[in-house]
Amino acid sequence: MLVPRFVHGLTRDVKKESLRRIRLMKKGARWSEAMADELVDVATLPGLVVVNGPGVLMGFDPQTHIYSPFFWGWRTCLDWYYSRDPHDTRYQDALHTIFLDAVGTPWGVLGMIADWHWTLNSTHHWPYVQAVERHWDELVAIGDRFTTGSTTPMPLWYLMDSPAKSLFALGFPPDEYEALSPQGFHALYRRLLEVRAAQGLPPPPGEEP
Repeated sequence: MLVPRFVHGLTRDVKKESLRRIRLMKKGARWSEAMADELVDVATLPGLVVVNGPGVLMGFDPQTHIYSPFFWGWRTCLDWYYSRDPHDTRYQDALHTIFLDAVGTPWGVLGMIADWHWTLNSTHHWPYVQAVERHWDELVAIGDRFTTGSTTPMPLWYLMDSPAKSLFALGFPPDEYEALSPQGFHALYRRLLEVRAAQGLPPPPGEEP
C-alpha cells in the first residue's frame, strides 16, 4: 500500500510535518493538497504501522505513523473552533471535509481506522464501511505490523475502532462482533448485509439491486 513519505519517521518529526501541512488547510488548501507527497510502498518502510497515538513507546525508532495527520488534524480543528465555541459548526464542517477527501484513498482509510472520532458523524458510517470493504485486501496485505502504541505488532482486525462503531450504528449485532472479526472485514460486511436484509432495511448506497 502506498503512503505519503512524510508519515514515516520519528514520532516528533512526523507530528511536526503533519501540523505544518494541516496549517495549509487554514490557508485554503484541500486535505489532499496539503498531504500531497511522494508515495512510497509501506512494505519497504521499516518499523511498525501505528494506527493510533501518539504512544510513548513509539518515539525511539522510525515507524509509519499513519494516524498522525488525522490525529493532529482532529486536535487542530478542535483548537481552532470547538474549544473556543462548542456551538461553532465549523468544527464538524472541517472534520467532514477532511473525511470526504481522505476516505477515497487506502492510506486515508487506514489512518482513521482506530480513531472513532472520524465516525461520530452518522453520515460517515456507510462511506467508511464501504471504503474499508473496498480496500481491506490491500490493508491486510501489509501483514500483522499494526499497533496503537505497543511494541508488539497486532493484526488489523484487532484494532478496528472506527469500522466497529460504524457497523454497530448500521445494525450489526454487537454480540457477534468478537467471534466474527478474526475472519476479517469481508465477513463482517457480509453479515451486516444479511442482518439488514432480514430486517427489511435498505442496502448500502450505490448497491441497490
